[in-house]
Amino acid sequence: MHIELQNVSKTFGRTTALKQFNLNIPPSSIIAVLGENGAGKSTLLRLLAGVCAPDNGLVRYDGAVFNRENMALRRRLHFTPDVPLVFPDQTVARNIATFAALHEKPISGREDALGAWLEDIGAAALMKRTVGMLSRGQIWKAGMACVAAVEPELWLVDEPFASGMDALGLGAFRRLARHLADQGGTVIYTTQMVEMAAEFSDHVCVIRDGVLAMWESSPALRDQIANDPDGEENILRGLRKAS
Repeated sequence: MHIELQNVSKTFGRTTALKQFNLNIPPSSIIAVLGENGAGKSTLLRLLAGVCAPDNGLVRYDGAVFNRENMALRRRLHFTPDVPLVFPDQTVARNIATFAALHEKPISGREDALGAWLEDIGAAALMKRTVGMLSRGQIWKAGMACVAAVEPELWLVDEPFASGMDALGLGAFRRLARHLADQGGTVIYTTQMVEMAAEFSDHVCVIRDGVLAMWESSPALRDQIANDPDGEENILRGLRKAS
């Protein structure tokens, strides 16, 4: 799936979240979206997910303008906000089955592979528990279990490294994200953790005051962090190291 934003702007009241935003996102990659509080990171994910519509500009998938009514396209993507969208009155197992059905991804024939993911994510022991009774970190694991069942072509994830998951859950997130990218999908996640973004991504997108301030390969950013005493702060500001 090739993703393109053309001159996208979005305002909320008097606040402009994104301004004339342009971006081309390649498939088969993990993209980290960096930015300070209020930079526009979450708005970008919500626009890509169809949760809200741009005031101006276009979002295109594979060259076609994104239309929320296009259910075939929406089944190809999955959005995990900072609090995962799950059914709190259902068990983890029922949530997995529900999301698989919504995305038209039959579980039959994939039981062994899905079971391995559930064990890896740490959700296997939660299967019979009601999601609304779980801790924040466990709810994220339940959400990831649904993603493993859906295997979306585009996974949009808001602040996974601030999710409250333990180290095992965060490691499982990395493996699941890389698996999806290796299968030809795209994973886009937001964070404020510069070193984490540079270490776990293929490209980094920096947003500052609603504007695309930087698009860079992760190796280039790791080099900047290593050679610039103020590297992490400068990257968050969208500044490259002077040559």
